Amino acid sequence: MPSAQYGSLPFKPAIAFYRNKLNLPSERWADVWKAQHNVAFTVAGATKTDLIADFRLAVDDAIANGKSLSWFKSEFKNIAKKHGWEYNGSPGWRSDVIYQTNMRQAYNAGRYEQLQNFEFWRYAHGDSLHPRQDHLFHDQRILPKTDPWWQVWFPQNGWGCKCKVFGESKRSLKRKGLTLSESPKIERYEWVDKKTGEVHQVPKGIDPGFDYSPGQTSHLKQVKKEVKKKPPLAERLPKRIVPSAFSTVRGVDAAGIDNLVKQLPDKQQKELADFLKQKQTKTVFVKQTEMGRGKASQKIAPDIAAYLGVDDFYARMQFTTRQPKYVGGFTSVGFEHVVVKVSAKNSLKKANMPGILKESEQVLERSQTNTGPAEFTVRNRPGKTYKLDWTISDAVERVDSDNSAVFVTWLHELGHQVHYYAGAPEFANTLSFVTKYGAVNKFESFAESFTAYMLAPAKLKNWQPELYEFIERSIQTAITSTEKKR
Repeated sequence: MPSAQYGSLPFKPAIAFYRNKLNLPSERWADVWKAQHNVAFTVAGATKTDLIADFRLAVDDAIANGKSLSWFKSEFKNIAKKHGWEYNGSPGWRSDVIYQTNMRQAYNAGRYEQLQNFEFWRYAHGDSLHPRQDHLFHDQRILPKTDPWWQVWFPQNGWGCKCKVFGESKRSLKRKGLTLSESPKIERYEWVDKKTGEVHQVPKGIDPGFDYSPGQTSHLKQVKKEVKKKPPLAERLPKRIVPSAFSTVRGVDAAGIDNLVKQLPDKQQKELADFLKQKQTKTVFVKQTEMGRGKASQKIAPDIAAYLGVDDFYARMQFTTRQPKYVGGFTSVGFEHVVVKVSAKNSLKKANMPGILKESEQVLERSQTNTGPAEFTVRNRPGKTYKLDWTISDAVERVDSDNSAVFVTWLHELGHQVHYYAGAPEFANTLSFVTKYGAVNKFESFAESFTAYMLAPAKLKNWQPELYEFIERSIQTAITSTEKKR
């Protein structure tokens, strides 16, 4: 028995809808957009026609003959192996998305055709264990089939959405004691494709790309022309210094970090760009609960695994820690990424770069004059009492905002990767600490000094030219290095 039930008998309208599609290679899922899916069969990242054709046959068999998800997973592996196809994500996740989305949309398209016989349509929530509140809000909404709301909200309305539509007549409404609903206003928000930078207006409550009716079709040749006229993906990608980022918070992404990096002094900006270009260091932004080792991290592990290119189990080891409450971020010599903690309310658009630069200079001023808020001594430097800030990030958050602190923490963690690639050089006793946290060990000394070098280079050079030159040399070594040391 198939794992997803769409009717006990072959659904002829669904089969017809699917078989009328055009095979269309694409570089990624957003290349075929919204209603174009009604006439185009595509598998994200599958660019060869024979590969697409084999996937097409497997999905056709599943729809027409009720084949199970486990059967399709086996076919997926065989097809990928046959064509030597390298894809993102785990085979289980990719095959599940292809199977469930095509099965549901074919069924919904068949339903769209059937429902033309009814004057009124009734939206029914799919009764998920973890319902989308926006979908649940529309449960039992009844509108004329001609209402424009259906052109946007006809299911499927997102990945894994199980909502359905039922037909009603005046007689059935009267018999059931039902009345027509008010046609709701469709609110939209700006969604930015993080890969290409393209901006789309997406209805609130619907996943990007799902705001269309699966039964509506447009001209096949026109769709093919629209997709083919798109430049190759490499040409559509914005010119960024920061190559990528994974984030569970909408307001924190690679574009936001990139915008802040481009406000650094020119020399530091170029050095950072050269390092990131050579190393392609990735970034993972997660909330505190997701940084812990509970259910929240387990839930996002497959997505992070796909981003980092590792298996699900190993992925959790690369973005979680035992005491996330006390951690702002972390990385490791064995990572090619950094992890930074964010909150759901964070937005890099609200980060104040002039404020970051100004406060970073103030931190160095307090370090130079030994007038910071944290007083301490260091064992291997007897006879000296230090009065410094705890970290540059902490100082920035104190006077500006945690939005700005996110960027400073990112720089700090990136500093560790630079240090590893530079061979983890020692922090000489002749050099002064930038912050109290920088006095913990040579790794934190370098990371805090790197952050100061990036944010207040002129002040650092004036105060400690030896430290400035040490960081400068280390960055150049790191850019060309192919090995790490700790």
